[in-house]
Amino acid sequence: MWPCKLQLAELEKNMLLTDIAVEHTLVSKKDGVRQAFLLHPFTDTQRDSLGKFELVRDVSQPGFKDVKRSTFVTFQQLAELYAKGVLEEFGFSVRMCPGQGTYPAKLPGKKILPTSIKPGSSFDLAVQKVDIAKPATRELRTALLRANVQI
Repeated sequence: MWPCKLQLAELEKNMLLTDIAVEHTLVSKKDGVRQAFLLHPFTDTQRDSLGKFELVRDVSQPGFKDVKRSTFVTFQQLAELYAKGVLEEFGFSVRMCPGQGTYPAKLPGKKILPTSIKPGSSFDLAVQKVDIAKPATRELRTALLRANVQI
């Protein structure tokens, strides 16, 4: 079960990154009803990825069908990847869930655009503090390898 099927009070035990907000419209396949959601990245609740954000990207290799690969990163690593343009360059989406209520389907991955980040927020400040000339840590490079990305 996806963590966002839980109620907001339970979600608050985990980190819901409200510094980033993306509007999303879900259209029901049954009756065409449109539902609007304000989505935010959230931290995972499983052992190895506890407290980390899920990044997802499509990977295509000649002779194989396209697959989705995901990996998990910390808040600081997410800020670093955003600051260095890695999310955009490699087509990463961040798994998100609504800040209120429940989401009726598999939680979507959404791109983080500059307009999605609240100016002056803790995430915005973390992005500004990143030294883009400094190489990524071994831990971050290993996480990206899970999604077939080398930096």
